[in-house]
Amino acid sequence: MGLFSRTPQPEPVRRDTVMNLIKLGMAETDAADRDIDSTDFDQAKERFELAMRDATPAETTAAFDALRRHGY
Repeated sequence: MGLFSRTPQPEPVRRDTVMNLIKLGMAETDAADRDIDSTDFDQAKERFELAMRDATPAETTAAFDALRRHGY
């Protein structure tokens, strides 16, 4: 093959990051189910969004897929 035929490498998916995103996503959903206007929900949402900023797009996709599969 030629000089420009390199295939892009897949993004890294760190299992611990995905598991943390799943845990935080579940906590956010549970807090929303209890009371969406509470500070508990606001804090859970903030923690989840902060963790998503530090994750790769592949990790966030994996976490959202797992959350959807489990009914969250």
